[in-house]
Amino acid sequence: MTSSSLVCSIDGCKRPITCLCHHCQKNLCSKHFNEHQIQVNNELIPMTDCLNELKMRLQIDEKTGPLAMLQMWRHKKYNEIDQEYNLEVEKLKKKISKYDEQISETVSNIQELINEGDASIDQVKEIQKIIETITDQVNNLTMSESIEIINEQNLLGTYIRMGSIQYLVKAKIKCNNIDLYGLESERSLVGYDGLCPQCGKAHVLFERNRGFYALCQTLHTQVYRKNSK
Repeated sequence: MTSSSLVCSIDGCKRPITCLCHHCQKNLCSKHFNEHQIQVNNELIPMTDCLNELKMRLQIDEKTGPLAMLQMWRHKKYNEIDQEYNLEVEKLKKKISKYDEQISETVSNIQELINEGDASIDQVKEIQKIIETITDQVNNLTMSESIEIINEQNLLGTYIRMGSIQYLVKAKIKCNNIDLYGLESERSLVGYDGLCPQCGKAHVLFERNRGFYALCQTLHTQVYRKNSK
């Protein structure tokens, strides 16, 4: 009679053991070992299915894959740029039209005084003041605003020094219709938690205790003044 320690561990099976199954840590006969081996192999099938599904999700397809999300982001940014550009163009055209009308009106007034031939010194001084005002306006339009646009384009990815600390302009965001720059200091500073002052969220990934946000217009003005010195 076969010793119980030498027979298969499966209940009711009297076959002699063949090997130790590492799947269940039991001594099994060849039949039950093969069954366990089939079971192990069957566990691999859904793993393969899972990996194939993941592989399909990673397919670079402009309509269904992750590239589609990047394309959507790209179109969104292009639309935002177009909207901002069209808004700035409209504002610029209004200013140009306004200053052009002022110039034409002033030229007409001067011509009228010349034709009459009796202009007073006060009238001449008044026209001179008007010309100086228009000149300042045109200079501001053709130079200052152009410089501001250039500064805005060049700030991202640049370093700005404020006091003794240097900052990297890491990102530009819009939160609650407010344009903000995300700046990262060259070293950790107290109070720099990297949270947006408008909503309290972390829009940009900063190094710990090194990130903060600044109004775009404030930073543009500061850079412009610094460059003008």
